[in-house]
Amino acid sequence: MTGLGLTAWIYLLDKKIKEQVDSNILQGTRKEIPGGRIYLCNCHNEGMTLGIGPKDQKNCQGISAAALGAAAGEYLRQNIQQKPMIGRIGLGMVMGGGLSNYMDRCERGYVTDYISFRTSHKKLQKIVFNLSDVCILAGTGLWLLSGLLPSHKNKTIKSKKNKDNVILSTQVK
Repeated sequence: MTGLGLTAWIYLLDKKIKEQVDSNILQGTRKEIPGGRIYLCNCHNEGMTLGIGPKDQKNCQGISAAALGAAAGEYLRQNIQQKPMIGRIGLGMVMGGGLSNYMDRCERGYVTDYISFRTSHKKLQKIVFNLSDVCILAGTGLWLLSGLLPSHKNKTIKSKKNKDNVILSTQVK
């Protein structure tokens, strides 16, 4: 699956989950998942990640659109420069998650968050997020990791041959 295929898959999956949450869980309530460590919630987040940042939708939409544009530009640059696939996969995750949250803001005026953990830490227990948020975070990590990997561009292959034109060794530089 390419980075753009992953973008579409994340967008569609998260959109479907958000529709199910909005249809089946009353806004502001929690349902415990068997095992007791995870809650399904229906939280309408009018701000940015973790509810911080501006609350007015024009600013949230502008920031989201700028971040999406930057991720798309970087994805294009990485493709042109033949950067490691892990970075393009990470950017595909960022774009899928970002697009899902952006479309929520444009269509509804808020982002539906639906996952929370049961923990003894009161501040951590208040955090509610969605699949898009996880993909944005993980994708950013993969993209940053890819910066530590060598690029495939400009590698030359040198071979040594003996007098009978038999290759004795090959080096990649």
